[in-house]
Amino acid sequence: MGRYRCAYNCENSSDSNVKFFKFPLYNPRKLKKWLVNMKWKDWTPSRFSVLCINHFEEQYIDRTGKCVKLCEDAVPTIFTSSDGTQKKKASTDPRSKRSKPPGVKASQASPAQTPTSTPATAKRSAQNKEASLTEEPAGDPKKSDKWRIIVDEGLMKIESFPHFFHGDYCVSQSIQWAPDDNLSAECEDPENVIEVKEPWQWLGLDVRGPLPQTLNGHKYILTVTDYYSKWVEAVPMQSCLPSDVAKHIVDIIAHFGYPLRILSRLPHDIVHKINRELKDQLKVTIALIVYHHQTGTADLITQQLIDRMVSDLIEGHAAEWDVYLPAKVFSLCFKEHSKTKERPFSVLCCTGLEPIQSPRGLNYAYSRIRESTFVVR
Repeated sequence: MGRYRCAYNCENSSDSNVKFFKFPLYNPRKLKKWLVNMKWKDWTPSRFSVLCINHFEEQYIDRTGKCVKLCEDAVPTIFTSSDGTQKKKASTDPRSKRSKPPGVKASQASPAQTPTSTPATAKRSAQNKEASLTEEPAGDPKKSDKWRIIVDEGLMKIESFPHFFHGDYCVSQSIQWAPDDNLSAECEDPENVIEVKEPWQWLGLDVRGPLPQTLNGHKYILTVTDYYSKWVEAVPMQSCLPSDVAKHIVDIIAHFGYPLRILSRLPHDIVHKINRELKDQLKVTIALIVYHHQTGTADLITQQLIDRMVSDLIEGHAAEWDVYLPAKVFSLCFKEHSKTKERPFSVLCCTGLEPIQSPRGLNYAYSRIRESTFVVR
């Protein structure tokens, strides 16, 4: 499983056959009810946080459709009582917690909890270098391959992301990053804010994989997202080498023109190599890709749509998801976006903006870009 399971001492957290539900992050009133019932102190769920079905009463579960889902008024009510334990765990420095031997954690738990907590700790140590973002489908083992967004391990050391450290209390952490969803709202200094005001100014770049290998040999998906229009470009790749990534970026620029810059959370050394390839292929002197930790959070909704699209492709067409990918991306770009209430195609392609055929200059240094918060207007 590649998402955070957040209920205290959840006995079903490692069971891949159990249904998990995300927190209602976009319904503050409903979210507050969930958190009150969980009784965690000083904790906020991220977009990867989930609760299993066993925390909900049967009256809140809708089993009438093709998939099991929650009713509109569903609120989790079934939790293990923890008294002061949850409060203590929530305030513990997780980096020091990871460095403690298993016996330390076992001494903090009751005898009944020891058998479940110790394996979870061992599993956390073995999987903390993965960044899985999807649930493993039950059934066919060929479809259970994990996939991830390739990210930078350095994010684990950044103290400005407190929500990462509260992501998981009962099973192993298999996601390396979970930036603060409210990062944009919390930055009030205008000197450290960059506004995205037009289509194709600032883009986000990600590489997802490895996915189940298709008959054509594709195992990765390169995604490029326009933060303003919500337009998505997604390309299947056989490898995630910097040269392959650069080649597809060149093709995208040839069609849509040059953006101001492209943000990416790929590892720093990979970003540097991609920029070097782009300079050679485009015959430019500027670095088009800029490493930025907010790549995935500047447009959360579109990221969720892409994640869901990839998961559906793997589940429905494991051996030929690359064949169905263009139709899925077409559907994303020609449907009304829940944030803008407009179709990405209309915003990007129907406003009369001409593609810019040469690199675009910036009024600030790259160091300021990395330190700034992006806000989409």
